[in-house]
Amino acid sequence: MLRPAAGLVGTAAVLTLVSPWLLLLIFLPLSLLVLALGPRRPVLLVAALCLIVVALAGAETARETFWYLERGWALLLGAWFIVMALVLPQARFFPRALAAVGAAAATAATLLLVQPGGWQALDTAVSTRYQEAAEYMITVWSQSEASQDRVDQATTVLRRAAELQSYLHPAMLALESLVALAVVWWGYGRVIARERAPLGRLRDFRFSDHLVWLLIAGLLLMIVQKGEPLTRAGANLVTFMGALYALRGGAILLVFTGLQGVRGALLAAGISLLFYPIVLTTTILVGLSDTWFDLRARRAAARPDS
Repeated sequence: MLRPAAGLVGTAAVLTLVSPWLLLLIFLPLSLLVLALGPRRPVLLVAALCLIVVALAGAETARETFWYLERGWALLLGAWFIVMALVLPQARFFPRALAAVGAAAATAATLLLVQPGGWQALDTAVSTRYQEAAEYMITVWSQSEASQDRVDQATTVLRRAAELQSYLHPAMLALESLVALAVVWWGYGRVIARERAPLGRLRDFRFSDHLVWLLIAGLLLMIVQKGEPLTRAGANLVTFMGALYALRGGAILLVFTGLQGVRGALLAAGISLLFYPIVLTTTILVGLSDTWFDLRARRAAARPDS
């Protein structure tokens, strides 16, 4: 049990370096999952309650709009994931997680619609958070020994990145939520339920082919240009589905290349970093083509002994 627990903590720590509030997205839903589904062991119940208290605690001065948004989303996500686990007992992890993210998004959108100025407050809070982070990095960079030209270049890049992050925040939030729920389900299955492979194999990753219509809808919204809100919605749909198809394409390439285990994953990650644009484009195209051609099934039919 110590090894899976250490893996859970280590994974959470690494993801937190990428996006600090992923820690919140992991431990709040995990705590809710333990409380709702058990097992009813006193130590686990107390630990789950303590994690919830720590996550929801904080000085009043620190409780700005984004503070509530972060914790509200984490609670919504955790609650809906529990609902999906109960109403879809035979489903695998990804359909449950995707349904939970969709239901949480619909609930959040409804709450924002009934709250006067809710959407504007959300957009302002998100934009402010990214701008503050960018300005902090600019300040740090300007105090370094870099030349003024490099500082100016960094300033331009960081501010544009902040604008892009704000613009695509819904898609990135949905993707971060799926990653967090994957860690939650793996941690719950390995550490608490003692399952061997709660998530299944990456090489088997797939999702409903009907989701291609979300990608098509996003592309149409971007092309038609019927106002900023619709164009932005289209860009977020394309970003979200593009990431999913890239992951699906990566799973297919793992099958075709025969890469397995930790070494295979490290090699694939290294290649992806070195040839990022080419690898990303290739995996998206491969994942998208799998919608119509089912590449893994064709390979298995061509090689019945594999």
